Parts: sequence; C-alpha cells; structure tokens
Amino acid sequence: MASPDPVSADPDDGGHPSAVRSSLPTIAAGAVSVVVGVLVLAWPDISVVVLAWLFAIQLVVAGVLQLVAAVWRDDGAAGRVLLGVAGAFSVLVGLLCLREPLQTAVVLGLLVGATWLLSGLIGVVHAFTPRPGRSRGWGIASGLVSTIGGAVVLVYPEATIVVVTWLAGIVLVVSGVVVLIDGLVARRADRRHAPSSVARPGRAAIS
Repeated sequence: MASPDPVSADPDDGGHPSAVRSSLPTIAAGAVSVVVGVLVLAWPDISVVVLAWLFAIQLVVAGVLQLVAAVWRDDGAAGRVLLGVAGAFSVLVGLLCLREPLQTAVVLGLLVGATWLLSGLIGVVHAFTPRPGRSRGWGIASGLVSTIGGAVVLVYPEATIVVVTWLAGIVLVVSGVVVLIDGLVARRADRRHAPSSVARPGRAAIS
C-alpha cells in the first residue's frame, strides 16, 4: 500500500524549490497506490500471477520512497532507522512477490499482510511525531487503514484469490487517496511560501 507520509515537506524552508519537491514522493506514492488498487478492483478475473506483479510494483515503489524519506528527513537516528527498515522490508517483499513458487493466494496474502501491518504501525506512530505543516489526522487514517487491512489478511490467510483481490483493492485505493491528499495539501502549503521568498531579494534590491 501507499507508504505512510513517505517524505514530508517542511514549510519552514520558506518555499525553497527543494521544499516543494519534497512533497512529490508523497504524491507519487498515493497515486501509484490508487492506480494499482483501481486495476485490482476493475479486473474481476485477475490471475494470481498478475496480482503478484501489481503487488510487487506497489510495494517496491512504496519501499523506495520510504528509503528516500529515511535519508531526507530529520527525524533523528531512531526515526530514520525505522523508516529505512520499513522501506527495505517493503522492497524485499515486493521482489519476493515476483518469485514463481510464492505466487499463490495464501503466500501473497501473508507477505502483503505482514508488510501492510508493519507499514501501518509505523505510520500511526509517526503521525504522533512533530510534523510542521502536516495534518496528524491524515497520517493516523492512512496507518489505521493499512494496519487493519494487513491484520485481516493475516488472520484469514486461507482466503480465496477473490477475497484477497477485493480486500487489497479497497485498502490500496483508500490509503492511496489519503496519502495523495496529504501530499497535495503539503505541496499547496509550500507553494504559498514560494512567492514571498522569491520577492524578498527584489524588494531589497529596489530599496
């Protein structure tokens, strides 16, 4: 699913281009999650192999964005290590989904469920850390959706491919929308700071 708040934009950067760009990974993570979720839901007779590939794409993208967040963000050593572990785990599970012996409904459910559960818990915990210019509610909502979805899949590993498909699609779409809105809100906040920071040198020169 979408990585919970992969890279947050810092409004204290005064609209610096790097601050605006920092919201792009969040938007990308949400968009990819929504697209994959819609594809899963719109493909009623999807095969296990295709489902595995879609899971792999989403998990790898989310994991890479978490690794980027671990490098970019100033969350302290513990926070960076936590994000790095979550990102590496997501990428690893995404690659495992491409292994033919693991492409069964039960195994895919266990792998994806464990990843969602871990990512969701990290998202909820991270939502309670200081996040300038960010809504805590979006992070909590995304984390809870991921945690609940992962827990359900793990509790019912024998679920059929149809059940796994519908559950995965719903979780991916809902969490993706939440992360996408979070990223768009942060990007809009950064853009509001940009004009003032660009105008200051001009005013100084005129004076």
